[in-house]
Amino acid sequence: MASLKDQIRAAQDIRHQDDVEIPEWVPGALFRVRGLPSGDWEAYQNSLSKMTRRDSAQAIEMSVKSRKAEIVAKGLYDQETDELVFPDLREGISILSKRSAGIVNGLFELIRHLSDDHKDFTQKVSDAEAVFGDGQS
Repeated sequence: MASLKDQIRAAQDIRHQDDVEIPEWVPGALFRVRGLPSGDWEAYQNSLSKMTRRDSAQAIEMSVKSRKAEIVAKGLYDQETDELVFPDLREGISILSKRSAGIVNGLFELIRHLSDDHKDFTQKVSDAEAVFGDGQS
């Protein structure tokens, strides 16, 4: 029997949605949209805000930066080949940054949903218990 570590490593827990159409971009094409693994989603969350202190004026500056194009580039796949649409992340960000904000935001929200970022911890535990049981005997 495989160890718990091996079972976790082999788990297929990253959700996806098939048959996503974006007719404004490629009429008739079907995309697969995937949630992101924990490390990618956490890196995105950690990069959202940045605080800088300037000693000369004792001012603190906070900037918020959106990286929705990056998240979409990481989660958008060709459904037929199961390959990333943008294997070159920089190029994908550059292209998506010039596309419709509404479409990019919609794809971002879908990836966020598939990554389970829209749920609080209690809901995530409850969902896991429903799928796997609560482990109690």
